[in-house]
Amino acid sequence: MESIVLVIAAFLTSFLSAVIGMGGGITLLGIMAIIIPTGYLVVAYHGIIQLVSNITRTTVYRQHIDIPIIKRFFIGLLPGLLLSAAMIYGATTYFNTLSAADLKIDFLKPAIGVYIIWFLYLKKKKKAISKESYKWMGVVAGIATVFIGAMGPLIAPLFINDKLKKESIIATKAACQAAGHLGKIPIFFLFFNVSYLDDWSVLLPLIIAVYIGTKIGKLMLGKLPEALFQNLFKAVLTLIAIQLIVIQLW
Repeated sequence: MESIVLVIAAFLTSFLSAVIGMGGGITLLGIMAIIIPTGYLVVAYHGIIQLVSNITRTTVYRQHIDIPIIKRFFIGLLPGLLLSAAMIYGATTYFNTLSAADLKIDFLKPAIGVYIIWFLYLKKKKKAISKESYKWMGVVAGIATVFIGAMGPLIAPLFINDKLKKESIIATKAACQAAGHLGKIPIFFLFFNVSYLDDWSVLLPLIIAVYIGTKIGKLMLGKLPEALFQNLFKAVLTLIAIQLIVIQLW
């Protein structure tokens, strides 16, 4: 039953991201955090699924990609990923931690819940930013994608404030997120011993679901009322956030 729920969630959230460019990844992350008991596996599995989802979005909207933005973002992303790896290595080497899995990353569940609430209700609107901000956001995203799992809401304000067209926001943001998810795969393989190939029976149905959801979402772009998706996205995320926080504290 849980596998069916995850497949349906993967399809719907990828459809949502394909239509409005955001919301799907962090929604899926919240659902996975409820179902999957191990915190680091949530982030690891979510990374593979979102890699496929974002690559698919990048491909279907490829003619709208803003190359200069991607270049700036990548310059910051690599140091961010390396810093994440260094933090994990330091914890396992110098603080008597037997393995990366012993870092007690299960705290991610309430952290994700708090993060969702902050994103929806407490985050202040950003003023206009410089193009160089994409480099610094790349650094932050490189850390967030490893330790939180979702970096979409972190980088979304930059694209909105850049006054890009909807298709350019979806394509460019997806390319940036795909790079982040790709970069953390070796980190989880090396430090957490996550064997993605051994877990193919779990991941493959989810990957197929996000691919189909993205393709259908592309067809629906501009035809479905965005306000409906925004309201539904906010309501579902709020319920997920509350559940994540309450369950962990309980």
